[in-house]
Amino acid sequence: MISIVWPLLFMFGAALFLVPRSYRRASFIVAIALLLVSLGQSIRLNYFRCTTDTEPYVYVQTYNDVFKLTDPLLKLAHHNPAAYQLVGHVIRTSAYPLPWVLGDFTRVGYYEKDNLPTPLDGDFLVVQNDKIATVEPQLHGTYYTMPFTIRPYQDTSKMYLNAKVFGQMFPGKVPDFAGH
Repeated sequence: MISIVWPLLFMFGAALFLVPRSYRRASFIVAIALLLVSLGQSIRLNYFRCTTDTEPYVYVQTYNDVFKLTDPLLKLAHHNPAAYQLVGHVIRTSAYPLPWVLGDFTRVGYYEKDNLPTPLDGDFLVVQNDKIATVEPQLHGTYYTMPFTIRPYQDTSKMYLNAKVFGQMFPGKVPDFAGH
């Protein structure tokens, strides 16, 4: 549907100049009204309903859950550029768009299928639900955890933030997970 809209828009724009002069003002008013409606719908979709599953154009849109990971990471990196060297493990069958989002963090590994890093502990981890039972027994650190969904139609993950690194971001909160 989207591919047919652009040619129609160009034809609509050209048609405005084919209208007789006596109707030209009215045709411009109608065109401006339609463009304003389109602008309103675009703003609504892109800024307010961008992660709503009922919208037909957001089926691959990244959920706002990604900010659960990026906000603490970027806050640390803003205060201390050495945080760009934090060790992160993303253990998921599909990690996108995290490789793009975390591109400045040079020590993030992406592990699919049965690949696991050694050692498994890191400053942060994103683990797909079906891998949690394999990963948790091998962790030794203490972590804050929370559910994490990247995109619709994908398995939920569990995010682990190392308590030593991210403790100041969660004042008064006790870490959820303590390794063996």
